[in-house]
Amino acid sequence: MSSLNVEDELSRCIIQLLLKEPFYAHFLSGIVRNITDEIPTAAVGVKNGRMNLFINEDFFLNELKTSSSRVAVIKHEALHILLKHCFRLKYNNYNPQLFNIAADIVVNQFIGDWDLPNNAVTLSSFPGLGLEANKSVEWYYEKLEKSNNDNLSEIITHSDHSKWGEQVDGSIETELESMILQAKERISAKDFGNIPEDIKRMVSEVIEKRNPKINWKRALQLFSTSSRKTRIYHSMKRISKRYGTRPGIKIKRYQKLAVAIDTSGSIQEDQLELFFAEIHNIWKQGAEIEIIECDAEVKRTYPYTGKKPAFLEGGGGTSFDPVFNYIKSNRFKRFDGCVYLTDGYANEPTIVPPCKVFWLITPDGTTDNIKFGRCVKLE
Repeated sequence: MSSLNVEDELSRCIIQLLLKEPFYAHFLSGIVRNITDEIPTAAVGVKNGRMNLFINEDFFLNELKTSSSRVAVIKHEALHILLKHCFRLKYNNYNPQLFNIAADIVVNQFIGDWDLPNNAVTLSSFPGLGLEANKSVEWYYEKLEKSNNDNLSEIITHSDHSKWGEQVDGSIETELESMILQAKERISAKDFGNIPEDIKRMVSEVIEKRNPKINWKRALQLFSTSSRKTRIYHSMKRISKRYGTRPGIKIKRYQKLAVAIDTSGSIQEDQLELFFAEIHNIWKQGAEIEIIECDAEVKRTYPYTGKKPAFLEGGGGTSFDPVFNYIKSNRFKRFDGCVYLTDGYANEPTIVPPCKVFWLITPDGTTDNIKFGRCVKLE
């Protein structure tokens, strides 16, 4: 078949990825496609200072019989880049053959419903080694190394790793991080939420690396201070400093905060401990605090009395609007501000509350769909 046909088929495969797993499709859009006979199957590597996806035409069109298996192969290669396998081999003194097998074991666990080729290396390829799921490439490498299995050197897979480590430098890794961020920005919060946790965590680490650190405790304290109000009373117990007569003026500061907690299951216990320690400090300074537990709907509300709740009600999806609807519907409570602890994975809120909002986002969360108020990440 001609080069044009293989390009067309490669484009069709990426479109299939775009429809089902858009993050990988957008990520692949930043990688140079290289149809070549340099490699026997498919590979990724650096050429002329750019990340390349190398495809052997005969392998891609003739040995891979279905579009599902072709999608599996290009997603497999994209995962090797995302997880930086082609960089890690260069920077560590690994046995290349064992590392290649370990890396394939890792990425093939993320292929999903796409059909891997028959010679793909998976956990089931080594039934006697007791390999566990969801481990790092280093963990699998160590297991393979300790097995002393001479047959490992004879394993041939659909993925060619001969270009790993070539022309790799810091600028390539910087470009890779930019491609990851661009792919993340092009997808919805829902699509990002569907990505496996290990990949999501890796993307979040890249985001954190690019973003300046903000002291969330200090930011929360400043928000609390700026939300306070002052009332002036005339009191017969005080003498006017200006006129020396009664009544005098008494100044009273007060504050009422709504503290919303995303109870969809995304908040970890240690994060709650940190969060409530700061809420407790605000409460001790005289603020009146009402807790609002909410996932896709408000589960319960209650005044904070100095103790963290023993449990949270929820576990469903996430929506921000129920909390803001509650605040608007209870205007008579006159909230001075709202602090919202969440991972941010929900649709953009359509209701704007009648008070200032401070969003405290969990470390692996997102701010993509938050369009008002201040956002700070919990460390």
